[in-house]
Amino acid sequence: MIDIHCHILPNVDDGCSSIRETRKLLENAINEGVSDVLITPHFSRNDDFIKKSKELLDIFNDVKRECSDLNINLYLGNELMIDKDLDELLISHELLSLNDTNYVLVEFPFEDYKDEYDEYLYNLSISGYKVIIAHPERYKWVMDDYSYIDKWINADYYIQCNVTSLNVWKQRSLMHKMIERQNVHFIASDAHGENRPLSLIKGYEMIRNKFNENVANVLFEDNPRRLLNNEEIVNVDKCKRRLF
Repeated sequence: MIDIHCHILPNVDDGCSSIRETRKLLENAINEGVSDVLITPHFSRNDDFIKKSKELLDIFNDVKRECSDLNINLYLGNELMIDKDLDELLISHELLSLNDTNYVLVEFPFEDYKDEYDEYLYNLSISGYKVIIAHPERYKWVMDDYSYIDKWINADYYIQCNVTSLNVWKQRSLMHKMIERQNVHFIASDAHGENRPLSLIKGYEMIRNKFNENVANVLFEDNPRRLLNNEEIVNVDKCKRRLF
């Protein structure tokens, strides 16, 4: 399995606070069968998570050195809070795409969605970036109105859901609906530390049992691998959730 969204780079956002904690999460992930991890520290001016790419790369290289004996591949990107300047900051290499590909991971405030966000996303697209929407199943305004998902899919954006959302009834129900409609492309950990670990195996088994193994493989392995290689993302096959 491959994780494309986590906050385990130490002391840069609200994730891990030490390399020791980072290492422990990676060791546990390896034991669960995770082979590759894309680390995605927040960029969010509202939360004062504003470290730019050079500083993040320096810390990332320290982590790679400290964890070089572990059998896992590490990559770097950003989770980007929606912002009118994202396109310019990416083009100037002040912010990071995912593993230096054309893919970018974008999140939104939990409170509401503003009309101008459509323009900010469009600016990313015309600048050559492929937008991945982070954990929409967690936003109340998406739970209340599925048309946001339809709008993003029609704009050729991709959807990443959190594995922990499978443990919350309303979020799980929305994820199942999205998978049936072929509207989910990745499931990731969004790990933030030992209290929110980098764990995928239970989620993989839940999706395999609720749908089928092929769907689970696309969401946890195939599309994440395609992303890392800057290849085209695919939809899961049409499927219905099992009732048992």
